[in-house]
Amino acid sequence: MTKLRRGFIVTWLVLGLAGALNHTIADRVFGGTVDLKLPHLQYGYVMFNQNPTRVPVFTFARGDGERRDLSDLDPRPAPGYARARATVDATLAPTYLRDLCNRALRSADDEITIHIDGYDVLVDNQNPAISSTVKCDVKPR
Repeated sequence: MTKLRRGFIVTWLVLGLAGALNHTIADRVFGGTVDLKLPHLQYGYVMFNQNPTRVPVFTFARGDGERRDLSDLDPRPAPGYARARATVDATLAPTYLRDLCNRALRSADDEITIHIDGYDVLVDNQNPAISSTVKCDVKPR
C-alpha cells in the first residue's frame, strides 16, 4: 500500500470520527457543533446521530405458551443478525407476520400467538410500555 493511499485512509477515518464526535459529544460538551465543511457531514447526518427510544420486541408462543424469538420462525439464514432482520421486516413489511404465520403452522390444530412488546427505554427498559398480540391459526373465524 502506498503512503498516499495509507494517508488518505487515515485522514478519511479521522474525519469520519471527528464528524461522529462533533454531532454526539461536542454538542453536550461545547454546547454546539462545528461546521466541518465535509459534504457527507454537512447536514448533520451521522450514523447513530439519534438512537431510537421506543423499541418493539417480537416474540411468539405456540400452544405450550413458551415465548421464543420471532426470528426462529423465519427459515432464511441470517447468522448473527436474525433478530434484527426479523424486527426490521416485521416493522416495515406489512405482510411479514402473516407470511411467517402461514409458513410456520404445522397442522390444522396448530396455533401461534405473536407478542409485540413496545419498550420506552428512557422510561423503563424492563417492563413493556405497550403490548399487543396477533393470533395465527387455520381455524375459520
